[in-house]
Amino acid sequence: MAPEIPEPPHPPHKASSLPRWLEWTTAISALVISICSIGIAVYNAGIESRLLKANSYPYLVSGFNDANPGGPDRISIELLNNGVGPADERSLRIKLGGHYISDVKTLVREAVGPAEAEEAVEALKDVHDNEPTRFVASKDHVVVFQIDKTPENARLWELFDQALNRKGMSVEVCYCSVFEECWTVRDYIHTPVKACVRDPGSEFRPSSRYAASPLPQS
Repeated sequence: MAPEIPEPPHPPHKASSLPRWLEWTTAISALVISICSIGIAVYNAGIESRLLKANSYPYLVSGFNDANPGGPDRISIELLNNGVGPADERSLRIKLGGHYISDVKTLVREAVGPAEAEEAVEALKDVHDNEPTRFVASKDHVVVFQIDKTPENARLWELFDQALNRKGMSVEVCYCSVFEECWTVRDYIHTPVKACVRDPGSEFRPSSRYAASPLPQS
């Protein structure tokens, strides 16, 4: 067995030549600087997050339009995104005469009244987007439905248009941003909400094939 080699003696610890109060001051200063650096980093991250959200905010507006400058008169419901980010439209409801309407044919019948209802439904053919939800890019718009005025349907088109204005049709929309911040829009007033909740009984789908039954009159 080989003999054990003794470890060399450790050099004695050399005491700091700095005064104790200066050592404590240096350590505390380093700690304070570290904490401040962390705070500044968190603050900057918060600012960057807010800037990113601000640069992604949608601003969806909806409305009833009964004119078409430079073209044939038309009645339409459109969604326009005036914001800087995309809008995820998740709920669309149309109210006429105090209750929600489920589809275009029901809208025509409710507007013109029973005497002219079936003739108006046949004459006022619409073009529509029947998706239950819509994704609207910034500065873009979608047409939910439109009914063009023609020589053949002019009388009923005018009757329908006047009835919509007289009875006060309104459009209600709920939409969200890519950050899941959501708003409802009623009478052009945007109200923040936690989430968009669809009510199948009151949602508007242009085609009666997919539309739910309208709610009873309130």
